[in-house]
Amino acid sequence: MTEETAIETARQTWPEAEGFEPVRGGWTFRVGGGYAWITAAGRVASDPEGLRSHAQRRMPAN
Repeated sequence: MTEETAIETARQTWPEAEGFEPVRGGWTFRVGGGYAWITAAGRVASDPEGLRSHAQRRMPAN
């Protein structure tokens, strides 16, 4: 998945998503007052985390 596709896919769940940063296995991004993730396979977090590092740790392997 390209970053552009990841952004489009994440925004289907989180329209306010911004600040995408690549991490191993996907990307993390800001949503409201927290952070969420999307894997390279297209799986998107259903709940935000308080810190970007927490979102990255909760991101499953593809």
